[in-house]
Amino acid sequence: MAHFLAHLPRRSFLLAMLAGSALITATSLGYFDFGSLPPFVVEKLPVRFESLWLTSLRIHVAAALFTFPLCIALMTRTVQRRPAWHRVLGRVAGIVVLLALVPSGAVLAFEAKGGALGTAGFLVSGGMIAWFMVRGILAARRRDLVAHRRAMTHVFAQMTVAVTSRALLTAFDAAGFDPDVAYLVALWGPVLASAAVAELVSHRSPKTLIARIFREISPLALALRGRSLVARPLVRVGR
Repeated sequence: MAHFLAHLPRRSFLLAMLAGSALITATSLGYFDFGSLPPFVVEKLPVRFESLWLTSLRIHVAAALFTFPLCIALMTRTVQRRPAWHRVLGRVAGIVVLLALVPSGAVLAFEAKGGALGTAGFLVSGGMIAWFMVRGILAARRRDLVAHRRAMTHVFAQMTVAVTSRALLTAFDAAGFDPDVAYLVALWGPVLASAAVAELVSHRSPKTLIARIFREISPLALALRGRSLVARPLVRVGR
């Protein structure tokens, strides 16, 4: 029972992301109807380099719909305990992310809603995905599993922005917030929060990290550190 409860938050989060992925898939099928344009595309047009933008959109959506569920599977204990499966699925995910998802997302970012801040938000998120994906691949090749886990945690965290950002936008819309401000908050908030959470959980234990921080800033620790500095003999320079 204790083991089940300890893993419940992780499993619940992965299930929530899987449900979000399924919902995004269901609402994105219209992008592949080449006989008509979905409302989002009609709203964005006209754009510069329309053919490139539309092609990039379809590539990006297809790559996201494929790689996000794959990354969810790679984060499960079931796949992680099977190195052969993990290796094959990880390589497929890495190739699609680096060759399709990130490049197409970079093209779309320059026509993103929210102006320069919106463009920057998407480029930062995509840049982190590419950076940590490459670092994770290199770490896996040199058998550094700790560095590999940390890098892939960041990759997965940024990919969850697709779900958390949409959830925030829905909540802001229901609350009647200004659409332009809500869009930027719903973009930058998940990007930065996901990076911070990924860095936190990448350590062996968040509790250990928090305890270490409190030990470092506690009054007793500061007092002892001050006494050690006072008691330390001065080193003379020269004679």
